[in-house]
Amino acid sequence: MPGSTRTLSATEFSQITGVSRERLRTWERRHGFPEPHRVGRGPRRYAVDDAPRVVAVRRAIERGVPVTVAIKDARDTPRAGLSDPARAALAEHAPIAIVVVSGPEPMRIEEVNAVVRARPGAPGPGDDLLAVAPWYAEHPGCARLMRLFAGDSVATSVEHPDWMAAMTGTANAIAYRLPQESGRPPLIALVGIDTARERQVRRELQESEEGREALREALERQTSWSKATASVVRATRRHSGTDALAAAADELVRHAGVLDAAIAPYMTGSLVLGRSSRGLLGPAMVTVAAYEELAAALRDDEPAWLGRSAAAALGCPDGLHCDVVPVVAAGETLGALVLLADERENLADVPPDLFITVSTVVGFALMRERVMDELRS
Repeated sequence: MPGSTRTLSATEFSQITGVSRERLRTWERRHGFPEPHRVGRGPRRYAVDDAPRVVAVRRAIERGVPVTVAIKDARDTPRAGLSDPARAALAEHAPIAIVVVSGPEPMRIEEVNAVVRARPGAPGPGDDLLAVAPWYAEHPGCARLMRLFAGDSVATSVEHPDWMAAMTGTANAIAYRLPQESGRPPLIALVGIDTARERQVRRELQESEEGREALREALERQTSWSKATASVVRATRRHSGTDALAAAADELVRHAGVLDAAIAPYMTGSLVLGRSSRGLLGPAMVTVAAYEELAAALRDDEPAWLGRSAAAALGCPDGLHCDVVPVVAAGETLGALVLLADERENLADVPPDLFITVSTVVGFALMRERVMDELRS
C-alpha cells in the first residue's frame, strides 16, 4: 500500500514524535534523516510516514543505541508489523491490569502484568485465587468465572477481587479464554475494564509525561544556547574585524537552532546588515526610526519579534520569523543580533541571561573594532 503524502509543519512533527525541532535539524545536517520537504527557502515540512521511524530512533537512543546505528536500523527495518519483543510486551506493558488464571479448580494465578505486579499485596504466579481471597468463593463472580472455563461462552464480563487494592473489594474485568496447547489446563485472561480511577491515573500520567517532555525540550534548547554562547566567545577570540562577526553568526546557526543569523552594527540611526550566515537575510541598511518595534527594542535593550514590514526590510522571507537582540556594551547600543526562525517557539525558552551574554560578547567585539579603526586612522 503506498504511503501517505501528507506533511506536517516542524512544530506539528516535533509534537507527535517527541523530538525537538533543533534535534531534527541536527539529524538532518549530520545524517540526512529525516528528509524534510521544502519549497525554495520556505519552512521545513515533514512526511507523516516518517514519524514512526523518528520515534523509533528516539527510543533507541534513549536505550543507549548510538544515533548512527539507530538511524540505520530505522532505514533498514520494515515500517509495518510487530517484532517478537513487541508482541511479548503487549500484555506486560499494558496500562491496565491483566491477570491470567487457570482452572476451574483450583483457580491458580498463572501470570500478571507489570501494572498488577507493582501493587503491594497483589497476587502473583502460583497463588491460589481462593486461598488469597477466600471470601470470593461465595461471590457470584466466582461461579461466573468457573462457568467460563467449561462452558460454551468464550468471553464475559466478571467481577473479581481487586488486584490493585490488595484483594479488598471488587473490580470488573473482561474475561476470555486463551488458546492453550492440548493437554494443558485451560486459561482465562482477566483484563481490567476502564474505571474512573484508572482514567484519573492515566490523565495524571499523561500530564506528567507532557510536563516532562516540555521540560526536556526547554533544557535541550538551553543547552544548545549555552554551547552557542561558548562558541561565540571562541569565535570572537580567534578572529577580528568582519571575520569575527561572521564566525559568531555561523556559531549561532550551528548551535542555537536558528535558521540564519547576522550581526548588524548600528551607525547613524541605521542598522547596517551585511550578508547573513546562510544568506537568507540582508544585505540591507534599515533606518531604525522608521519601524516602531525596532526602535523600541534598541531603546529598551529588549529582544523583540519584528512585524512583517520591519522583518521584510531586513530581508526576512515570507513565512519565517525575525527576532532582534540589541547588542549593548559599556552602556552604548552598538548594533543588533538578527535571528531567523521557522517557529517563534524555537527561542521561547532561551533564558534572558544567555541572550545578554551573547549580545555582550558581540558588543565588545564591535567595540574592539571601533577602537582599532580609530587607532589606525
